[in-house]
Amino acid sequence: MDTSAQDEAAAAFVRELAYWRRYRAMSKKTLAGRIGFDPSYVSHMESGRHQPTEEFARRVEAVLETGNRVWQRYVVFAGTRRQRGLSLAPAPTAIAPPAGPHLVIEEELASLALVDGWYECRIWRHLHSVGTEPITRHTVQIDIDRFPDDPERSMAFHARHPLSTEEVDFRASIGVDQPEPMEWKVTRSRNAFMKIVLLFGSDGVPYPLYPGQRTLIHYAYRVPEWKFGDWLQRDIRLPTRRLNIRISFPSSSHPAVWGSETSFTTDVATDVTPSPRVRDGLVEYEWEVPRPRLRAQYRLNWHYPDLSLR
Repeated sequence: MDTSAQDEAAAAFVRELAYWRRYRAMSKKTLAGRIGFDPSYVSHMESGRHQPTEEFARRVEAVLETGNRVWQRYVVFAGTRRQRGLSLAPAPTAIAPPAGPHLVIEEELASLALVDGWYECRIWRHLHSVGTEPITRHTVQIDIDRFPDDPERSMAFHARHPLSTEEVDFRASIGVDQPEPMEWKVTRSRNAFMKIVLLFGSDGVPYPLYPGQRTLIHYAYRVPEWKFGDWLQRDIRLPTRRLNIRISFPSSSHPAVWGSETSFTTDVATDVTPSPRVRDGLVEYEWEVPRPRLRAQYRLNWHYPDLSLR
């Protein structure tokens, strides 16, 4: 096998890698961080200064989820090296899972409704354990900001009116057919913020989510309308396959609603305008995001033309 065939196989691997990286909307830096390589390594790989390695191909396939297309390009490249008599470890038939406990959110539904002067928020997450160790807990948070465009005013406001666990009435459950209550504890709390750890188990008995298993968790809380602020934001901290955000108001409030996506890893900012749907005295807005970007923020904002409502 001549070197031209090996070079072409390496170039085909690079083309496949670059295509799927862009398709998943990841920068080179983001991909490098996800696979545990230095950012310069990914840049050198795509420019042809490095040749593919088995470990690199394994990790890229696990993160980009290309249906083994990237991995198959590596297998072809590996074949050219074998035919030239170079040593190479046997190609595996399956991609090894990432070491340690790792979660993927297959789908998240975030719902917010204005009901009798309270904003009631409910979150459903379909979780998949994709690592090598069991998952025993999952962290969520409540984060509000009454005046997001005026930090000093908002800080003073929430100092006078801090969140409390009694007020938010936090609840959580786990399971699909017969959900069971989850134990939880607040690990950090400020005036307008709570970090809460959900424990996988019931009645003090742990039930870890083992590698390969899936489950559904649901949690809910409420905040007085006068304290909440006119926005709902979802921060993508874990790999997420699909995000759906829904908000609803009394139709008599005639809200104006718009959304925005901000990605700090790719310097992308996008505005969207969800379409309203009126039924049963409510006006509802829905924003569905397939393949949301890791570490991006998806935010719905609204205001009421009739200021007496605020």
